[in-house]
Amino acid sequence: MKIAAVDFFPMYLEAPSDAGTDGPRQSQLDFTPEKLAARRYKPPESVFVRLISDDGIEGYGDGATLPHYLGHGIGSMLDWLGRFREVLIGEEPRNIASIHQRMELVASIGVPGCRPAQAAIDMAVHDLAAKSFGCPVYELLGGSYRDTLELQTQMHGHTVEQLLGVCQHYIGQGFTGLKLKIGAELRQHGFSKGRFDEDADKVAGVIASLPDHIQVDVDANQGIMNPKMAIAMFERIRREAFHPNMAIEQPLHHLDLEGHALIRKMLPFPVVLDEAVTSPVAVLQIARMGAADRVVLKPNRVGGLWPARKIVDICEANGIGVSLDTMPFSLLGDTMLCHLGASIKRHYPLDAQGHTFFAGSPFEGGITLSDGLARLSDAPGFGVSVSSSFIAEGLKSVPN
Repeated sequence: MKIAAVDFFPMYLEAPSDAGTDGPRQSQLDFTPEKLAARRYKPPESVFVRLISDDGIEGYGDGATLPHYLGHGIGSMLDWLGRFREVLIGEEPRNIASIHQRMELVASIGVPGCRPAQAAIDMAVHDLAAKSFGCPVYELLGGSYRDTLELQTQMHGHTVEQLLGVCQHYIGQGFTGLKLKIGAELRQHGFSKGRFDEDADKVAGVIASLPDHIQVDVDANQGIMNPKMAIAMFERIRREAFHPNMAIEQPLHHLDLEGHALIRKMLPFPVVLDEAVTSPVAVLQIARMGAADRVVLKPNRVGGLWPARKIVDICEANGIGVSLDTMPFSLLGDTMLCHLGASIKRHYPLDAQGHTFFAGSPFEGGITLSDGLARLSDAPGFGVSVSSSFIAEGLKSVPN
């Protein structure tokens, strides 16, 4: 079997005009919990990828980038996919190691900007290969420990009352993991005691009302200046409203592994790293430094399922937990994430809800979400079908 064609074109997702919860504070103070929950994300810049084998089997991939988060946009994504296409035509798609080797030759020393494009190819290759074997993708990853996965989702809001409303909204739907966002004001406007205290009060006020069985990850998105400040904030939270199932996610800059190791040593809460998880080599350094109890793994950020499984192996060998987070934000992307989640021995609630925030998706099948759980099928590949009219219209938009 050989790769006969690599097609790709932009994929446009639709969201409400007021989507996104990082907007002006004053404009969102009157948002209800339901409105906050429904308008979390602005549309990412996405590319649909289709691989076709010489015997007509198709594999589908989705590469998404957020310029403010991953540092490049749709133009860079399309450029990298064009470069990868040149070296992949004629290759055996079931030799996934060779596919990645070919892409790495193009990427040279591993340019970070190419990772979402690599991940889109990787997703399509896994889908195509699994279909050729007549098995679901998780069997290519070594098999599954489960076919249902607990769900986590992100909490955004500007007041304790707003956040508690959103938390109760999702707990009522059966979610067992919540990610509480803080640090936006500190990150955007710099340190002040008022902003520091507001974040501490927000966390203490919310977790005091949450059941113990709910996993709460307090995510600062690198917003706290140094480890001493983070220790002071969470020591205060510990005194005021201890929650036995709370963790601290990425409080410091992603390169400050020493600082995260200090926080981990000084506080009783697990430390979770997210933005620091960029490659298997990066995760090996995290393990060596003792900088994390758990990591957030986004296959889209590290280059796909092939490097993601290496990261899982490193983590499992070092007693580090692995959480998974929606990216890219489509039914195909979230289904891919759940196939990976099924192959990980220790299960944490994962965020596979991103696709529910957008309209205009061309995908059907894949995972189903209900009662706070994601459920996998045993269909070949990812079990996701794509509208033929979507592909036809997309190919028309590609310059000859």
